[in-house]
Amino acid sequence: MIRFTSFAIAAPLAFALSGGLAGTAQAQSQAELAAQANEEGKQLMYADKYAEAAKKFQEAVARVPEAKYFVNLCTARLQEGKLDEALTACNAVDLNNPTPDQKDRAGKLTERIHQEADKQHLALHPGGGGGGNTNLGQPSNPNPSNPSNPNNPNNPNNPNPPTYTPTVGRPLDTNLVNEGRPDHRYTWTFGVDLYGGGGRIGQPDFYGSAAAGIRFKGDVMLDPVHRIGTQVYFQLSRFSQGRDQSFGAESLDVGDLGLAVYKHLCLGGTPRACLTPLAGIHLAFMGPVDDMDEEGSQLFNYAAGGGRFELAFTYAFGRRYEHALSVLGGVNVYTPVFSGPSVGDPSGELTAAERGLNAWGAAGYLGIGYTYRFNTPIGNTPFIILE
Repeated sequence: MIRFTSFAIAAPLAFALSGGLAGTAQAQSQAELAAQANEEGKQLMYADKYAEAAKKFQEAVARVPEAKYFVNLCTARLQEGKLDEALTACNAVDLNNPTPDQKDRAGKLTERIHQEADKQHLALHPGGGGGGNTNLGQPSNPNPSNPSNPNNPNNPNNPNPPTYTPTVGRPLDTNLVNEGRPDHRYTWTFGVDLYGGGGRIGQPDFYGSAAAGIRFKGDVMLDPVHRIGTQVYFQLSRFSQGRDQSFGAESLDVGDLGLAVYKHLCLGGTPRACLTPLAGIHLAFMGPVDDMDEEGSQLFNYAAGGGRFELAFTYAFGRRYEHALSVLGGVNVYTPVFSGPSVGDPSGELTAAERGLNAWGAAGYLGIGYTYRFNTPIGNTPFIILE
């Protein structure tokens, strides 16, 4: 009797425990399958295969309706140009306990969806349950012969409304997605270089052979696939004091405003290190240190042309390689001055020849630099980071 009672108690308990464990295993399996589908969708997004990616994200939200999967689905549908379905997915983010960051990204995506609709003159009418098929149509008529049935297509008093067709516009021209894996691809940058070296500018001995300077630069990536970009830069260099005492040896400051093109050569896919050759042209403004106006400000009365040729070794770090440290070497080349005070100038300024600036010059340099890379187009909606 005691044995029977023990069995009667233990059997249901074992059944309940096994059922609970099975349910937990099933729940974990669904979460794992959703995560796998989401990861496959991300890789498809990186490859610009938006329709295939949307199917994977839709599978993920069907298995586990988490906010991050709805954000990804909204992004993919927007990329396709399926604006209604994108808006439906974004609206579902708020219904699934989003983090503040997920809610913010959904808001930015929603804003972009409305911008695209306005630009393409389309009306938005989201529906559905947040990621499923919004083209639900009308329920079928179980008895089409019954004229009182409101779904009877033959009933003139209660005609069927037309089947709903979601709004579809043009696919986006650019991929909004910022890859989770790092790469040397970005939109624009801002950076600074410090450099020093030596050479000669102008006539011998007018100015010293040592030079040092600072450069402020901004890059714009023109071709992300081939990692080709353009750089706008301003650099200020100082050449040391010369030995020619005829007019009083002085130092020379040179300010260069230039434009260059460059290419990242990154071997092995997306390593942290790249070689970056660069070539540019600049307009140079030259001012001997003793050339002052009445208020004591230095004058830059001499203008010349020039070029810059550089090779940099860049090491990138950060979640998306947003920080870049560089070791660089190059040469700045200068033409003879083509604009400056003339003979008999009322201001009393010396001519380019009298300043020794009527000859070609060049200075080599070595330096270090830091650049911060942005993935946000100026004036546009930020890129979306997939989870």
